[in-house]
Amino acid sequence: MWLLLVTPKKMNQELMNKSANNTVALSYGEPLALALLWQKAIFLIPLWALPAIPIFGLATRYMGAPAVELGYGLLMCLFVLYFLEDSLKRKIRIDDQNLFFGFRVVPIREIISLDSPNRRNKLLPANIAITTSNGRQLKLKLDGLSDSNLESLISHLQARNSAIKVSPVLNVLLKAHRAPQLPVVVPERLELAYQDRPVVGESIAVFRSTAGKWMRVGPIVISLLAAPIWMSLLTNLFFTLQPHSSGAGYALGLEQFFTQCSKALSLWLYSIGQHTSASVAVAARNPWATGGIAICFSVMFLQLLRMLWKPNQLVADSQGLSFILRIGFLTIPFRRVQWQEMQRLQLQEGSQNAVKIHIERTVGKAVEFNLAAINVDERALLLKRIEERVPNCPIEHEAVQSLLPQSDRSYTELWLQSLTQAPERSTLDPLEPGQVVGESRYEVLHSLGVGGQGTAYLCRDLKTSDNKLVVLKETLLPVFVDPIVRRKALEGFEREAKLLQSLEHSGIVQLLDFFVEDHRAYLVLEHLSGSNMREHVLKDGPVTEAKLQYYASQMCVILKFLHQRGVVHRDFSPENLIVDANDRIKLIDFNVAQQTQGGSQGAIVGKPAYMPPEQFRGKATGQSDIYALGATLFFLLTGQDPEAITQSSVVALNSNVSPGLNQIIKRCTALQLNHRYQSTDEIAADLDDLSGQLAEPLVESLVEPLVESNTNVEASTHG
Repeated sequence: MWLLLVTPKKMNQELMNKSANNTVALSYGEPLALALLWQKAIFLIPLWALPAIPIFGLATRYMGAPAVELGYGLLMCLFVLYFLEDSLKRKIRIDDQNLFFGFRVVPIREIISLDSPNRRNKLLPANIAITTSNGRQLKLKLDGLSDSNLESLISHLQARNSAIKVSPVLNVLLKAHRAPQLPVVVPERLELAYQDRPVVGESIAVFRSTAGKWMRVGPIVISLLAAPIWMSLLTNLFFTLQPHSSGAGYALGLEQFFTQCSKALSLWLYSIGQHTSASVAVAARNPWATGGIAICFSVMFLQLLRMLWKPNQLVADSQGLSFILRIGFLTIPFRRVQWQEMQRLQLQEGSQNAVKIHIERTVGKAVEFNLAAINVDERALLLKRIEERVPNCPIEHEAVQSLLPQSDRSYTELWLQSLTQAPERSTLDPLEPGQVVGESRYEVLHSLGVGGQGTAYLCRDLKTSDNKLVVLKETLLPVFVDPIVRRKALEGFEREAKLLQSLEHSGIVQLLDFFVEDHRAYLVLEHLSGSNMREHVLKDGPVTEAKLQYYASQMCVILKFLHQRGVVHRDFSPENLIVDANDRIKLIDFNVAQQTQGGSQGAIVGKPAYMPPEQFRGKATGQSDIYALGATLFFLLTGQDPEAITQSSVVALNSNVSPGLNQIIKRCTALQLNHRYQSTDEIAADLDDLSGQLAEPLVESLVEPLVESNTNVEASTHG
């Protein structure tokens, strides 16, 4: 479906056509406007016109009989058109070329801006103004659009015309409304709504969809049925100031025509009702029909009871997780999981493609609960409570990501953002000092280096009070390629961003922001003051055994955190370990990191000297990072990269290394998985035994702060 584009002009046209190939309908209307629409459906006449009709009728009386007939018909046509336009205004339609609102048609290519005019003495705007190139405006009330519909309106218009300028006020309003109002501290007894009733939810959604259509079609049907009411009202008002002309209105040809049509419609509906009631009466006298109906209703009732007999609340207290059904003051317990019983949490696909959280228990059967049953904004509270109560329980990375709050920028938004940009870069040169990117937020100071995955820049965040230093990691996106290739590039960028967002740990670089601009994808990372391990060794020489044990203990803590969440870094090497002045380590560059997938085939990535045999086959596991850790320790002690796909031994190059430490490195870099360490806990235990009294205080002073401050990332560090 996507075509290979040859020229910039053709590419732009194809992308615009591709991003705007469907008609979109958005609900619009304030509660008061909807109520007045139903008022007009019954009485046709708007409230503001009630006092004007008698005056207009009196004026036509003095112009003669033809004027009366013509004036009466003119009023009726005006009110019918006004009512139809009001009905059409309950929806905003957008197709490839135009925006439709009521009887107005606005060409999208002529729209230049979406603004929100300020109100005098008011803090927040009330309207959104759609301005065209000829100066005309279409004003919509913000109260008439839900947040999701307003967001859809903006995104669909920009997808069809990338030159439209959107007021920053609208973006701020949307972000403010999207921000979940969650408690800063998780309460001792956390109660979350648990709506595990898909059939009921789908039925409600269908009802709302049907009700939405009825809200548009219903008033028109009601206006036809209520024709005698509004015709009589219009006639009486028209002749109110002409008491001597009583009854003259009913002699008007137009009034007689509508009266006859209304009577014919009423007789037709009455005959249908009579036939229906007669059929029901005949069926009621038949015992077989009555029994069949009773059985059907009984089955429906039992099915409905089965669907409703499910928990509707999830409670996380000091003892564990409880699923309960709460009906008023009545509480019915369903199942409970004690905290000490939790052995592992992972994400699984259930029946009908339902995503479930699977909890393995030390005793009894595993427990599953439907992830979709918990509000998206409240899932982070549940994750925080689980991590507080069972910090040693391994949680699969996918499960962590599913429970974390959704990012402000989804992949779809990034894709649309890149899709609607001009089909060529404004510049092919690297960013220059003084250049500002990210909606005028990040000022480039200088380049930090160029690598295989992109360029890194030291920048200043102009929107912070102290102009905080940050690192901008840039990745160039392909332009003149098949859009599928471009999509894959964006997916890789988004994967790294999402992964970093979910890994909050003092030993891992912190992601602050991410965005796409000028066909370049940017990660905004915290600035770490220090150098990578390779630079450190090249400058100061190989490290001592005591310091190596200190570094190795930190590496074990970081890798344990990753592996507990099912993440394999796949590029654990001296270049990606930053050490600061206090000898604290932070791991960077998650571009090739992935979630473990049970040995499934993956891309061959990493540095050859730090890759075990299984990673060369594209089957990296957590033990692959352990091999890379051993190879990194070899480099720190020798200043040389180890030989690729070889079990490393340090003593040949550094005879001062103890046999115990050399054995640890050899076991880390064993080529066979069953000969290699199975986890970082085993490495840490051997390091503790090796360090003895000399290094034990160092290890204890390191591990405890790291574990206790997973989310307290130092803002002034570099990476």
